[in-house]
Amino acid sequence: MIVVVGGVPGSGKTSVIRRAREIEDFDYVNYGDLFLELARELYGVEHRDDMRRTLSIHEYRRLHRAVADRIREIDYRDIRKPVVVDTHFMIATPTGFYPGFPEYVIRHIPAVAWVLIEAEPDEIRQRREADASMRKRGGGIEDDIWTHQDLNRSAAVLYAYLTNGTVYIIHNRQGKLEEAARELAEVIRRCRTGSL
Repeated sequence: MIVVVGGVPGSGKTSVIRRAREIEDFDYVNYGDLFLELARELYGVEHRDDMRRTLSIHEYRRLHRAVADRIREIDYRDIRKPVVVDTHFMIATPTGFYPGFPEYVIRHIPAVAWVLIEAEPDEIRQRREADASMRKRGGGIEDDIWTHQDLNRSAAVLYAYLTNGTVYIIHNRQGKLEEAARELAEVIRRCRTGSL
C-alpha cells in the first residue's frame, strides 16, 4: 500500500512524515533521493544540478521508471506495511511549474492516497528564511506560494483520479507539528485498514 505525501518547499512535509513515522510504522522513500541514487548508479551523476545539465529526456524517463520499480519492490516486500513516498507534486522551475510525477509513473505505483501538507504562505516564507543557510532556494516563481499550493491541489486530484485514490490535505500550522503528524499517521492507519 503506497501513500504519497507532497508539499511545497517549506511546508514541513518531511518533518511531518518523520514525526508520523514515530507514531505509525511504515517504510519511507524520498523520491528525489532515490532518483539521485539511481542517476549515480546508471549515469554517474554526482549532484542534482548535474541531472538537469547532463541527462537527456530519455534518460530522465528511464530514471522515473527505475524509481517506480524500486518503490514497487519496497511495497511488495511486506504488503501489510505501508510505504510513504516523500515528494513534490509540482516543481517550480525558472520556466514554470513542472509535474512531479509523469503519468506512466503514477500508473506504475498506484497510490491509495495522495496527501498534501500545506501551511500559510507567511509561515512557509519564514521557514524558508530560517533554513536559508541549509538550502539554496530559487526565488522567482518559487516565491508564488499560493499558486504553487493551488497547483499541488490540482495535481493531487488528477493523480488520485488516475489511481482511484483519495486526496487528503493536512495543515501544518506553525508550532503544531505534532498535530499534523498525528493526522498523517491517522490517514496512513485508515488506508491500511481500508476505512477511507
